[in-house]
Amino acid sequence: MHPNLCTICESMFTRVKKHKQISISTTIFFADLRGYTNLSQQIEPEKMNELLHCFYDQCSAAVWEREGIINKFIGDSVLAIFNFPLIRKEHVANAVNAALDLQNKCEHLKDQIGLGDEQELGVGIGIHTGNCYLGEVGTSYKDFTAIGPVVNLASRLQGAASAGEILVTENVFSIVKDQFPYAQQKTVTLKGIRDPVKSYVLNAVETAVE
Repeated sequence: MHPNLCTICESMFTRVKKHKQISISTTIFFADLRGYTNLSQQIEPEKMNELLHCFYDQCSAAVWEREGIINKFIGDSVLAIFNFPLIRKEHVANAVNAALDLQNKCEHLKDQIGLGDEQELGVGIGIHTGNCYLGEVGTSYKDFTAIGPVVNLASRLQGAASAGEILVTENVFSIVKDQFPYAQQKTVTLKGIRDPVKSYVLNAVETAVE
């Protein structure tokens, strides 16, 4: 999927959809660089900038190849949306496979920018699926994004993921479980979420089923 398609969504959404927001079934994907803050105190700003650009490029490639869109770059984090504007029945599997692709791409991120083995770096990913509101937020300053509990849970799950981990909710796992027969169940307590959340750790080493 071409990133310019998202620009069309942002600039023409209300005119095309006749609503500021619509409710749609989506899969929400958050990825975050682990070790970024510590590294920022150890290496020069130019090298940090190079690291961030490499991470953004790897995220963009992984998401677009699986027909998702990059909605936001937030510091050292990325928010991606699957199943809009291209509606795909397999959007959950697409998001999971994009996460696998990203973890594999980022295995050599340190080598790409010349960091040493002693410097810790990795990616944590959280994925949830369900209905959320998608469209314009705000009046004086308009922003195109997804909002709702699905987005919040995916974000919190990403925060609980360790470097190299892909954490998915039970809703996601129920759709891709045949792909991950050895997935580890992990119950996590998340900030802002009242009840403990049952999640699953997906192994990036396992081969994704197309």
